[in-house]
Amino acid sequence: MHLVTDFPRLGRKLWQRLTTRSSSNFMFAFLFLGPEQRAALKQVYEFCRVVDDIVDERRPGPKGEEDARAALGEWSREIARMYGDAYVDDDPPYTELGRSLATSIRTFHFPREAFDEILAGVTMDLERLTYPDMEALRLYCHRVASCVGLLCIAIFGDQSEAARRYAQHLGLALQFTNILRDIGEDAARGRVYLPLDLLARHGLSLEDVLASRYDGRFVAVTSDLADAAEREYRHAWDALRATNKRALLPAEIMGRTYYEILQEIRARNFNVFTRRASLRRRDKLRVAALAIARVGLPV
Repeated sequence: MHLVTDFPRLGRKLWQRLTTRSSSNFMFAFLFLGPEQRAALKQVYEFCRVVDDIVDERRPGPKGEEDARAALGEWSREIARMYGDAYVDDDPPYTELGRSLATSIRTFHFPREAFDEILAGVTMDLERLTYPDMEALRLYCHRVASCVGLLCIAIFGDQSEAARRYAQHLGLALQFTNILRDIGEDAARGRVYLPLDLLARHGLSLEDVLASRYDGRFVAVTSDLADAAEREYRHAWDALRATNKRALLPAEIMGRTYYEILQEIRARNFNVFTRRASLRRRDKLRVAALAIARVGLPV
């Protein structure tokens, strides 16, 4: 397995590539990975995209839901084939993606439960449009984000207990940030991730959110969720101290980027309906430089 490990020698060259390549957050992270790592990360994100699309792009009505459940069930069996479970008669994976992931599993030792939990998370999107409380939302975010993080840290090369805590908390922080950024887009699809008990606490109704009503109540609700995201970022960075920080640099670039997006949302006083929060390319470069500096990689 080829890993990018000679950080002092490669630092300046990688930074030069950062300033000339795509402005994508994921591309910035990819630049610090070896070829096998990049291929495995692409496979993980392709798996997430495929199973997410099964739910999001299903046909309307009961038949669409039935077909989506059947497709997710087949992916559950494909995961079993990827791991060589006996109950699938030792058949190899049926899909090209499944075969590629099976190879990566042998190289990176992906935790099996992470794939199963991601499937459970997208199934939650099939079953509900709202979440009653923060506990239910945290479970969803754990499944669709933290479990992706657990697969990523396997690729990056640190599956220690501290790294797992880092991935758990960072996944929650990123997903809370995504929820805040995408409130308007989700509402247009009839979906509200803001917990119902949080809405009730501030006198905001589900209908208010679906109508994209921006007022003091909405600011109070979103401020509370932003505070929850902030706590998760802090917990992640506390856990990071005991990890192989250089190995987790790609995750840190992503995490610090999304933290800045959270600050952008705050700066706009949580008005997420008029324009989607994002960072300019120069701001992404600045964030990447600071992440590199924190792990001791010279730029």
